[in-house]
Amino acid sequence: MTWLSETLRGRALPSLALVVAALLVMAGGAMALYEDSNYRVVKAQEVRVQGEILASSVEAALVFSDEHAAQDYVNAMQANPELEAVGVYTKSGARFAAFVRPGADRLPANVAPAPAHFSANRISIVLPVRQSNTTVGFVYLRAITESTQRRVLGYSGILLLVGMAALVLIVFSTAQAALSRANAELEKRAIDLADANSKLQVEMEERGKVEEALRQSHKMEAIGQLSGGIAHDFNNLLTIIMGSLRLVERRIEQGSTDIGRYVEAAMEALNRAAGLTQRILAFSRQQPLSPKAVNLSKLAEAIMPLVRQSVGAGVEVKLDLKADWLVLCDANQMDNVLLNLAINARDAMPGGGTLRIATENMMVSGVHQAFDEVPAGEYVQLVVSDTGSGMDEATRSKAIDPFFTTKAPGQGTGLGLSMTFGYIRQSGGQMTIRSEIGHGTSIVILMPRFITTAADMSART
Repeated sequence: MTWLSETLRGRALPSLALVVAALLVMAGGAMALYEDSNYRVVKAQEVRVQGEILASSVEAALVFSDEHAAQDYVNAMQANPELEAVGVYTKSGARFAAFVRPGADRLPANVAPAPAHFSANRISIVLPVRQSNTTVGFVYLRAITESTQRRVLGYSGILLLVGMAALVLIVFSTAQAALSRANAELEKRAIDLADANSKLQVEMEERGKVEEALRQSHKMEAIGQLSGGIAHDFNNLLTIIMGSLRLVERRIEQGSTDIGRYVEAAMEALNRAAGLTQRILAFSRQQPLSPKAVNLSKLAEAIMPLVRQSVGAGVEVKLDLKADWLVLCDANQMDNVLLNLAINARDAMPGGGTLRIATENMMVSGVHQAFDEVPAGEYVQLVVSDTGSGMDEATRSKAIDPFFTTKAPGQGTGLGLSMTFGYIRQSGGQMTIRSEIGHGTSIVILMPRFITTAADMSART
C-alpha cells in the first residue's frame, strides 16, 4: 500500500507538474497577450499625447500659413528618439512641414485622419488640428516600437523564472516611472510650446496690424501718383466756376449789376483749384491742415448758391440747419467736402430728387444710431442725404476705398468719398455711410465741438 501510494504520488507529481506547467504556460500566454495588448495601448496613447501636443502647437501656424513656425515645432519633436518621422499637413491633406530620421521610410504625400496603426515594429497615427471645432490641418507621427519576437522572448521568461516575477514587477514599475517622467517632461515641453505659441500669436497679430497699416499707407501714397484724382476734383471746381459764370451771364441779361458775389465765388473756386495739389498731398501724407473755428450751419448756408448750381434744377435742395456749436476744421476743405457730397448725391439721382443738408448739436454718451462706437462728448452732426438709388451692402462697404467707383469709365476716379473720409478723420471727426437699395444714401459726419477760449480770441486779434 505504501509502495502503491508512493507510485501513485510519483505519477501524480509529473501530472501535477504538467498541469502546473500548462497553467503556467496558459497564465504566461495570457499575461503575454495582456502585456502585448497593454503595450500597444500605452504606446498608442503616448504617441497620441505627443500628436495632440503638436496639433495644438501648430494650430496658429496652419491658420496663418506660417511654414517656418510649423517647421520649428516639428523640429522640436526630434528630442524624442522614438519618433522616426513627424509631419504637419494642411486641411486638404498636403504636406506643410516635416522631418524624417536618416534611413527611415519617407512620409506619405498626403494624409487623412486615422487611428493608431501598428505595422513592422512601427506605430503611426494621424490626428486633426482644430480651431473652434473647424479642422485646419492634420499631424502625422510615426514611432519605433519593440519587435513582436523580442516581446515574446521577454514574456517567456515568466514561464521559466516565476520566482523573478517580483524583479520583473520592479523593472516594469521602473519602466512605468520612467514613462511617467517622460510624460512629465513632455507636459513641461508642451507648456513651453504653448507659451511660445501664445507669443507667436501675439507677434503675428502685431505683424498683421503693421501690414494692414502699410497697405493703407500705400493706398494713400497712390493718390499723389494718380493724375485722375486731380482731374476729378478739378472737374468739380470747373463745374462751380461754370455755374458762377452762368449766374453772372444771367444777371447781366437781366440788366442787374449785382454780380460781385458770383465773381467772388468763381475766384474762390480758382484759388481752391490752385491749391488742389497741396490739399491732396496733405490728405495722403497726413500733412497739417489750417484749422479754425467754424460754424457748419453758416458754412453750409454760404456755399448753398454753388451747391444749387452744381446739382442743377432737377434736384431740390432742402436745409435743416440747427447746429450753432463751433467745430475746428479747415473751412476750404469742408467746403470741398460739402460740394463733393452734393455732386455725388446729384449723380445718384439722374432723374431728379431731393438733396437734404442738416446740422444738429448732439450729446453722445458712447452710443449713436449710425456708429458702432463713438467716444462720449459733444459733437456737431452733419448729414448729407439724397433720395437716389442707394447702395447694397457690398458697395457701401467699399465706398470709401481709394479708386473704388460705380461710375462709368472716365466719369469718376473713386477718390471723392475716400478723400472726404480721410479729411474728416484727420480733423478728429467720424464719418459713416447709411444706404439701402431704393431708399437713398445718407452721409453722417460727427465733428467734435470746439469751445473757444479767451486765449484763442486774443490770438486771433
